[in-house]
Amino acid sequence: MSENFVENYEKLTDDEIVVSIKNGNYEMLQIIIDRYYPTIYSYIKKYCSSDYAEDAFQEATLALYSAVKDYDSKKARFSTFATLCIKRALISVLKNRQRKKDIPQELLLSIEDINLIDSNSPEKIFFDREDYKNLTDTIRLELSSLEYDVLQLYLSGERYSDIALKLGISEKSVDNSLARIRKKLKTV
Repeated sequence: MSENFVENYEKLTDDEIVVSIKNGNYEMLQIIIDRYYPTIYSYIKKYCSSDYAEDAFQEATLALYSAVKDYDSKKARFSTFATLCIKRALISVLKNRQRKKDIPQELLLSIEDINLIDSNSPEKIFFDREDYKNLTDTIRLELSSLEYDVLQLYLSGERYSDIALKLGISEKSVDNSLARIRKKLKTV
């Protein structure tokens, strides 16, 4: 591509710029990022808090780059496709942030608090398994069947809404069950 082509980019449509990038004119990538910066910024401002706005911006920019790579002019206009990709990336960031918030702090351990022990000895493995079995048996005895089911689903990474749906209860019941579980397990 000629420099004149890059210099007159204001006259080019998004589709023309994307075709140019796909044909190897990677200097045009910055132009498309600059064009969509206001869109990215407005969505970040609308959906994200300032403490993770930088991460969200990076994810949205990567989504825009992916939109350039994956764009098919036969299916939609680039602006529609790019905006959809940006929104999905930001929704993904929000969901990941929310998942981290759903885990109670008392269940999280700092990596510095973990002591690694040589677990190669057969005796150690045997006793660890016995301890684990005893603990799970004690937990099973302490909890009601509903609480135990909620705990199993929660520990497998399910969200409150998914647990509620699978067990046929309300999200509030899930929350109450987890509160009771925390109280009961503090004494175990």
